[in-house]
Amino acid sequence: MKVFTIKSANPEPSTLELVNEIENGFLVRIVHKHEDWEEASEEFMTRELFETCVRTGYIAEMIA
Repeated sequence: MKVFTIKSANPEPSTLELVNEIENGFLVRIVHKHEDWEEASEEFMTRELFETCVRTGYIAEMIA
């Protein structure tokens, strides 16, 4: 599915990947990259929150 960058002060980019679309939102995989390691988690995100994050520029779709 689609991958988005997450706005951050951290020089290493964090990403949000849409894993699955569910009736009222999305299952997302969030990966925070650090100098020597990555921290990943899968969470539910409501459609309203996702749309707000896109609209405000907090997340932006990565274009290949």
